[in-house]
Amino acid sequence: MKERLSKIIASEGLTPALLADKMGIQRSGISHILSGRNYPSFDFLQKLLIHFPKLNADWLILGQGSMYKTTDEDIPDMFSSFEPPVKTPVSPTIPEKPQNLSFAEGNQKNIPEHEPEILPPSKPKKVIEKMVMFYTDKTFSSYFPES
Repeated sequence: MKERLSKIIASEGLTPALLADKMGIQRSGISHILSGRNYPSFDFLQKLLIHFPKLNADWLILGQGSMYKTTDEDIPDMFSSFEPPVKTPVSPTIPEKPQNLSFAEGNQKNIPEHEPEILPPSKPKKVIEKMVMFYTDKTFSSYFPES
């Protein structure tokens, strides 16, 4: 892999530092791969293929084929599969006027009899298990409430 990375750097007329800057990674990452200390990560290979779309992924990963894709058809078009979102027309609906209203004593809201009242979902009650207080003198104390 380090040999193929060296060929890319030479072919593109870059230095290892410029390649790292172009890809937005640390320069030491490139240095470690070129020295054989580290193997490139998936993230590194992905960034390399994104920044150099003409590179042949089979050559880069497996060492098979030519360094660059041979035809423009092999180069993916980033926007070829893009489809703009389809907006569904929304027709305004006028709600029907409720016929049977019930009025609770002291309640000013109109609640139609045929519609159930919607309540928020109930959540399990949370119970404090432990509290820890940190003081400015670098000490702390724990509090365990009685159940």
